[in-house]
Amino acid sequence: MHSITPQGPFTTLPKELYISISEFLQIPDLNAFTRTNTSTHTLLNSILYKRDAISPNPIALFRASTHNNPSIALKALSAGTDISSKTDTDPRLKGCTPILLASFYNSLAVLKILLLNDGATPNSRDRKWIRPPLSWAVREGHPEIVQALLDDDRTDVNLQDKAGDTALMIAVNSQPKMVTLLLVSGRADPRVANRQGWTPLSRAARDMDGEVEMLLARHLQLILDGYDGAVHCQHVFFYAAIMGHVDVVRYLVAYFGEKLDPNADGQQYGRGAFSIAAAGGRVDVVRFLLGWSVTEPNLQTHWKRQTPLFVAAEEGKKDIVEVLIGSEKVGLEIPDMHGTTPLGVAANRNHVGIVRLLLNASRPADPNARDENGQTPLFNAAYYGHLGVVELLLDAPGIDPHLTDSDGSTALQVALNNGNTDVVEVLKKHIANSL
Repeated sequence: MHSITPQGPFTTLPKELYISISEFLQIPDLNAFTRTNTSTHTLLNSILYKRDAISPNPIALFRASTHNNPSIALKALSAGTDISSKTDTDPRLKGCTPILLASFYNSLAVLKILLLNDGATPNSRDRKWIRPPLSWAVREGHPEIVQALLDDDRTDVNLQDKAGDTALMIAVNSQPKMVTLLLVSGRADPRVANRQGWTPLSRAARDMDGEVEMLLARHLQLILDGYDGAVHCQHVFFYAAIMGHVDVVRYLVAYFGEKLDPNADGQQYGRGAFSIAAAGGRVDVVRFLLGWSVTEPNLQTHWKRQTPLFVAAEEGKKDIVEVLIGSEKVGLEIPDMHGTTPLGVAANRNHVGIVRLLLNASRPADPNARDENGQTPLFNAAYYGHLGVVELLLDAPGIDPHLTDSDGSTALQVALNNGNTDVVEVLKKHIANSL
């Protein structure tokens, strides 16, 4: 199977003797004997390939598949090597067929020869990763191999590996250039979920890596053909929304609106897409979803009972607060589990710009709203010494600095107790001027 040594004294022996000797040799020794000289090679090479073909562990075809040697592949196949045989010789790929090895090692010439065989099995997976040839070719970045496999009608494009990933999912995750190749075939399904529940489309909607537009186009075609369901649409919509991909969200709402719910809890998140988008500062998504009639913008989290407005005010998401308070559907006074309103938490966190927005809105927030301890936003600002917030609150129509909390203390007393002298002076001056 290798190079031939120069002719030697064995050339004078009868051919029958060469053949008789070969019958007693193991394949490695027969291989060496065959390479003795040109005569032995000519006489014994076909015998060597036939012996290899019927052996329990044939070598030639696997070697050809690994090193892209079409000449050896043709000789091995002509000798009768089983194209479906498997090998464990590669430490990374246990239980590999020649086609799988050719796909992994980018042996295009050999792969094309193998695929011409009626008994070729382009879907046989290795034993370790349970991954078919197409997926290996995508993962290793071999576009010509991928195309050759896609050109074969026997290739199952949507086979899943041990993790449940298809070739398309692998492309979305690590080989975005392969996405187009797979989608152009018209056979790759962007909805096939892996063991974690991700699909190629939902993953692309989250990360926006690769040709997400083509994935969406393929998804749309499946919908128009009647081959899609609500679960997958919701999954894709959820991740597109929370990652701020407003174009994807618009597309999904336009085509699959009745299948989507912006208020439904996402996997492991405990909140709907709208709430998470608001908390994450996804302004364009929030603005779009607010205009959708099915969006409920005041849903509270299960434990802390916080609305999207509350979370945005707490986290200092000024742009989100501005968008939310511009909608008549958004309640400004919905408190959390402790009775604190969005204005109260903004005052507590010293978010001056948000406090100003809430107080100056067309529906201004109540500056005297009390929490479970009877404290107003002014108490929160006075306690922490947030002078700018205190001044804004004192300018608010209807503010009452004389209110007491459940302990009977006023905001002025709270400021005094905490040594916030600047706040104390401002409060005293305001109280004196209001008498």
